[in-house]
Amino acid sequence: MKKTIDKPTRSKFFSPKRLSLMAMLIALQIVLSKFLMLQLTDSIRLSIDSVPILLAGIWFGPIAGGIVGALADLLGTVLFPTAGAYFPLLTVAFFLIGAVSGLLSLAVKNRPAALRAIVCVIPAELIGSFLFKSFALSTLFGIPFFGMLTARALPVSVVAVANTLIVGLLDRLIGNQAKSADFIKKGSPVQDTLPQGTMNYEQALTYIHQVAWRGSRLGLERTNELLERIGNPHRALKFVHIAGTNGKGSTAAMLARILTAAGYRTGLYISPFINRFNERMQVDGEPIGDEELAGITSYVRPFADAMADQPTEFELITVIGFEFFLRRNVDIVILEVGMGGQLDSTNVIDTPELAIITNIGLDHTRELGPTIPDIARAKAGIIKPGGDVLIYNLNAEADAVFEETCHRLGARLIVTDHSRITNIAHSLDALTFDCAPYGSLTCGLVGSYQTRNAAVAITAVELLQKKGWQISLDAMKTGLASVRWPARFEVLRRDPIFIADGGHNPQGVSAAAESLKAHFPGRKITFLIGIMADKDIPHMIEQIGPIAQGFVTVTPNNPRAMQADELAKLLQEHGLNAVSCRSVEEGVDKALEQAGKDGIVCALGSLYLLGDVRNILGVKITDSVLRKFAAIREELS
Repeated sequence: MKKTIDKPTRSKFFSPKRLSLMAMLIALQIVLSKFLMLQLTDSIRLSIDSVPILLAGIWFGPIAGGIVGALADLLGTVLFPTAGAYFPLLTVAFFLIGAVSGLLSLAVKNRPAALRAIVCVIPAELIGSFLFKSFALSTLFGIPFFGMLTARALPVSVVAVANTLIVGLLDRLIGNQAKSADFIKKGSPVQDTLPQGTMNYEQALTYIHQVAWRGSRLGLERTNELLERIGNPHRALKFVHIAGTNGKGSTAAMLARILTAAGYRTGLYISPFINRFNERMQVDGEPIGDEELAGITSYVRPFADAMADQPTEFELITVIGFEFFLRRNVDIVILEVGMGGQLDSTNVIDTPELAIITNIGLDHTRELGPTIPDIARAKAGIIKPGGDVLIYNLNAEADAVFEETCHRLGARLIVTDHSRITNIAHSLDALTFDCAPYGSLTCGLVGSYQTRNAAVAITAVELLQKKGWQISLDAMKTGLASVRWPARFEVLRRDPIFIADGGHNPQGVSAAAESLKAHFPGRKITFLIGIMADKDIPHMIEQIGPIAQGFVTVTPNNPRAMQADELAKLLQEHGLNAVSCRSVEEGVDKALEQAGKDGIVCALGSLYLLGDVRNILGVKITDSVLRKFAAIREELS
């Protein structure tokens, strides 16, 4: 019989799941305190009974930590009176251990788990266990306070070191899961009773894509409901949220690489993918595995199916991504908006570590509005009260909207200073430039427009550093030098030169034309082009027509695509040489033929097209990029 999955209540401080976990920690503390300890004297013992209390403070904050500590001592004495009479001052000592660790955790939330443990545990043990517990014991046994301190100094020090190691390890392994209070995972009793069994990879993709017919329905209600049903995994994660018309993916890739180079486990969520669906969610540059995607989709599916208003494809993918990042225990997620911002499903997150809005242009006008201010207002939806907001700063109309929104919400606006980037040198291997105050930097993305995205990423790093994230100059250099991003002025072949660029709107096409002129001054380009019918095609033609030797048109694999014959006819009406092809493979062959051995081909337009082009030319996403990253990191370090 199909099990009914009830909609849980919204996860709050005293949610049932959190209370259950706090109760488990209390029970564990009692066991450690009463049965797993070494009693040296009446007032001195060795025990790691503070570990559950410390974890409660670090995971749930000072109030929860204090409650766990106080209740554990009170209940332990009531349940096991033979272990000693109840003494209120000792309860206060245990309360302080949890409260102090919780307070300090707020100050070091962005630090690695090992450092969090040191900062939280040592002071909590010093204040709660050494000082106040010594005071309580001196009062209880009638021993002078300083004499008690002297007698307990060594045992407390030993225990504090042990507690630090244990807390650091447990926080690293299960901290994010605990903070989300989500322990219903594959193999648990609840999971085993769900109606659908575990799907394989192909079945999972079929399920994900079968909801595509429901279309794009803006709004956050369905995403919020589905996240609530699975335990709100996003609440335990930290984010950098990125919106914009152009440059989102490149900026996200740069920032993710830099954070990985800094030693953080970094999640990356992007849309769309180029070659394979798994690319949409990555950890440290590695896409989600087939079995892992299938398992998480199997876990989420019954909850989605039980909803009266079922989620769209993108909403489902976003929820799967959050669950994936939680299970991988990432330190931070670089989260790219799908479309717009305000009503995009990624916008269910609370105030992120940083919100970034890249370059704004006219795109998705049907959904977001016909003017730059309309589009900027949609993108500004990711701005949260009191948050930090970094903007690209090259569009006065858009910037005015962002400034007004930040003022209204009490957010801090930071403007990218592009003048920091000077002495730009172009090659097909890397982009080099000077950036004050760091000197010469190298970027693995070679499009000339990437210097502006790099300025945004570098500024973002500086803002994260101010928030406590430990990112060295070496990590910044390594991340920038090793970054790779498919279909962003990507060199696919060199004989002849074959470039792939995902410019699919006037602004993106203009940036691609700028890069082609910078890399190949005075040369004509053969364009392999396929675009969506709803784009501003005449404006795009204006950008690339003057540098075109000719055009080969194809139809991307998307219902919204303009037919190749229609696009070729439109190009011919503008006095340009254009031929259409029945398939992308035929188009690649034709473009190479027209360019000749010494020519240049640029595949331009829809990312749906460029994914097919990469496959035809045998360009795959493999571990070679990761090996390149490791080599560069080793060289620079």
